[in-house]
This record gives sequence, C-alpha cells and structure tokens, in this order.
Amino acid sequence: MRFPNTVGVAEDARSAASMRRTRALVRIAACLLVAATYVACSPDGATTAPDDTDLAVVGGDQQTGFSSALLDAPLSIVMHSHSGKPRSGVIIHWSAEGGGRISPDTSITDDSGRANATWTLGPGDGPQAAHAVSDRYHKHADFHATAQRATAETPIVVMHLDTPDGTGQTVHPDFVAMPAPWKAAANYLLATPYPNGNATYENPSLFAGIGDFLWARPAGVHNPIATPGDGAYLSDPDALYDPESNQLWVYYREVRDFNYIELIHTGDGIHFSDPQIVVTAPNHNVVSPTVVRRSATDWMMWSVNANIGCGADTTFVEVRHSIDGTHWSSPTPVKLKQPGYSVWHIDVQWIPSREEYWAVYNVKTPGSCTTPAIFLATSRDGMNWTTYPAPLLKRGAIPEFSDIVYRSTFSYDAVSDSISFWYSGAHFDGHLWDWQSAYQRRGRSRVFGDIMQPQSGAVASRYLSPRPGVPLLMDAP
Repeated sequence: MRFPNTVGVAEDARSAASMRRTRALVRIAACLLVAATYVACSPDGATTAPDDTDLAVVGGDQQTGFSSALLDAPLSIVMHSHSGKPRSGVIIHWSAEGGGRISPDTSITDDSGRANATWTLGPGDGPQAAHAVSDRYHKHADFHATAQRATAETPIVVMHLDTPDGTGQTVHPDFVAMPAPWKAAANYLLATPYPNGNATYENPSLFAGIGDFLWARPAGVHNPIATPGDGAYLSDPDALYDPESNQLWVYYREVRDFNYIELIHTGDGIHFSDPQIVVTAPNHNVVSPTVVRRSATDWMMWSVNANIGCGADTTFVEVRHSIDGTHWSSPTPVKLKQPGYSVWHIDVQWIPSREEYWAVYNVKTPGSCTTPAIFLATSRDGMNWTTYPAPLLKRGAIPEFSDIVYRSTFSYDAVSDSISFWYSGAHFDGHLWDWQSAYQRRGRSRVFGDIMQPQSGAVASRYLSPRPGVPLLMDAP
C-alpha cells in the first residue's frame, strides 16, 4: 500500500500560490508603471492626475490694440485643481501668432496659481492669437485680440509714474524697445524724478510698459537704478538694446565739477552692473548724451556742449564714435543749429525704414535756462542736419507744460507710419515748479507737415514770452 506524498503536494501548492502572488505583483507594478506616466506630482508633493487640474484665462482676453504695439492689459492665467486648490510652481510657456511677442515667454505660477505676461501685437491688422501652455499638465489656454493700424492721432496724455519720492514728478524720459531674445519687459521708459526741481532725487529710474502711457516699476527693481556719491546727481539717461550681449544698456550723466558719462547694463532687467565711466569732460561740456548703435562696431554718441551751462548765450552739438559702446573718440561738432535758439537736451535715433537719423531736442533762448519749445531735425549721416521752422511742441500745449517743455523721446512705427512721443515739461504754480511727463501719438506726415510751416514773429512770441509772474528758471536739470 502506497501513501500519498503529502509533503510534495504541500510544496507544489505553496509554489503555485507563490507564482500567483508574483504574477499579481507584476500586474500591480505594471499598472503602477502605466499610471505613473499619467500622474504628476503637485508642488506640495501630492500626486495629481492631469485631468484634475484646470488652466483658465482670468485676464487679458478679447482686447483691441494697435498693430506692433503693447496691449494695455497683461495676459493672465490661473492653474488650480477641480477642488479649487491653486497649483504653484508650474512652468507656463507663452507664444503669439502673426509676428507678435509675449514677454516673458516663460513664467511660473505664483502661490495663487497665477502667471502673467504682456503681449505686443504683430504688425498686421485684424484678429491675432496668443497661447499659454503647461506641458506638465497637458493644458493650454488661448487669448484673442484685434489689431488696428495706429493711424489715428492721440491727444497729449499726462502719465503717472510711481517715483521713489512719491510725487510722480519726472523729467528726461527715454524710451527703448527690447526685441527677442530679451526675456523681460518688451518696452522700457527711463526717467529721472525731479520733485519741484529738487536735484537730490534726479537719478535714473526704470519703468516697464503695460501700455503706451501706462508704466510701472518692474517686479524686483529698486528705483533709482543708479545713485551718485555725495553732492552729485545723475541726469539725462539714455538706453538701448545690445544684441551681442542681450542686455539693456543705460548711459547717464553724473554732474560734479566735471561731467562723467557712465554706463550700467543688465541681462535680466533687474540686476544692474556697477557703473563704468566712458566719457569725461569739463562741467556742462557733455550734456544729454544720446547713443545709437548701428552695428557691433559702429556706435555714435551725440551730446550738447553747453559751455558754462544753461545760462550760456550759445551751445553746440557734438558727436563721438566708438567700436564697442564703451571706448569713445574725441568729440566733433555737427551742423545742427536751430535759428534763433540754442539746442539744450537731445534724443537721436536711427530710422532704418527711412535710412536717416531723427533728432528731437528742446531749445533755449540766449542767457536763459527756460526752454519754450521742442524741435525735430533729420540727417542722412548724423553730421549734417536739416532743421525745420516750426516746433514739434510749444510750451502751453497742455496746462502741465504751461511754462517749460523739456527733454523728450520718441519711437517710429513704419507699419502704421506713426510716431509716439514721450514729452517732459513743467508749470509754475505760484510757489513751486511741477514737472511732468506725457505721451502722444501722431502720424508722420502730419508731424512733418506741421513743422515745415514757416513761423511768423507774432506766432513765435506767443510761446517765447513767459506767463506773467513766472520767474526765470535759474538752473535746469
């Protein structure tokens, strides 16, 4: 009689059970592996399925703006779970169609799950689109805008800038557009605070564009972006984009017993280099530097030689050359004279589509620091200038400029054939000077048609003569 091998049967059973458990574990591991490809870890460490997260538009959609111009409102999205919990730390990629530009092109959602960017429309007119994409959650959102050609003129609009002193009073505006691959703001405006003529605050401050006349201090920037030593001030900022270094360069004048033209630069729009002295001259001999970069080795700097200062009978414009923007030649006088006046502060730009330089400058009468008008001149070579008889802007154009118009800047848009101007000026309120900056857009043909009109003595006397009771400006920024 043979007995069954119970030990062997038990071992076979255990082996079969073990195999079943192994197969089950393999199936579970496979499921987990598959699931892992569809499950993301949220910033707080929890795992979140992609379909448990929404990306929604919360601002900036369905705007109307001008072609090649910055839209007034920023684009804004929010990421949150279906339960409403915000998703912070999520990378958002922005893009625009039709030649438009989003700045920055990549951002990260904040603690509330939000991310923002600005949209500069492309050159065409009609519908345009922009997009926000989260690769991590496989989500996207679309924005729509309508572009109009900026042929319509706008009135002069006084800007309200958040200055470090809190008054909003500014002078010396300077505009610069920042093309790709710059990652921060698309446009900047430099200005110097000048509350009631107090030069203590007259140092370069930086503002980012959220519209042609809407500007704000960029996040992370502490204005002013440059400060002087004791007893000095920093005036006349002039900025440009350098594509070789992908940096914003800012020149300005330090005023002491000598004039020092200094340069600072930034690669992120927030952190600036230490100042570098690039030009030195006796006091008042290098006023209002303005720099144009034509190529990596072709730079030009115009400035005003004011002799003894704004009270001088005459001034003249000079130009310097450089191969790198930091080492400059000795100055050479240029042929830029406005009959009956002296040039005081100047801004020069190269206009590629018209193959000529344009200069905008305020003027003073002999022996006076008060500047009653702003003129425009053109040149093919930057040395020989064509001037025009009528001013671009006269004091009294708006109440805020009732007594002075001052250093101004501009930007030409070839697509719309229009010019944007940022002016500065002042009025005397009976006790103090109040300095303001303002914006205006005008068609090019209208501008040149107006400045070509001859001025009679009677017309000129109206803006040359100060208002009764207004003192002569004894010093000037």
